[in-house]
Amino acid sequence: MIKNLVIIASLLLSIHSFSQNLECCKTISEVKKYIVGDWKLEGDSKNVVYRFSFSKTKGFIEVLQEMNLPPKAVKTRENDIIINDHEIFNIQSKQGHYFIEIQSLYYEIKEQILVLNDTNFIYGSGDSKHVFIRDKS
Repeated sequence: MIKNLVIIASLLLSIHSFSQNLECCKTISEVKKYIVGDWKLEGDSKNVVYRFSFSKTKGFIEVLQEMNLPPKAVKTRENDIIINDHEIFNIQSKQGHYFIEIQSLYYEIKEQILVLNDTNFIYGSGDSKHVFIRDKS
């Protein structure tokens, strides 16, 4: 009986420790600091940059089709990522886990941030999983 409890406790602790890899951040402010910048979808063959920024407490996503064009995005959707000029997003924390909430005129999504560091930004799971890599250009 005790052996089974130890095994179950070990499994729960290991699942919890792998559920979120935010070694960079202990507060919402730190999460926001790491998200700010230019990101590309991993494996995307198009030259699309997603610029995450904040103005006061609001987060904005700009989609830049090419870096040499003015920062103006096309109003469309692609792979359930909102592609509108200045989409609004917010970071929330619940029970030690961080979530990104993206608001559109058409819908609202809220996904857990799984990985966030200098080079990677991953949120969501399954079909709604988005894997970004920091744009170095």
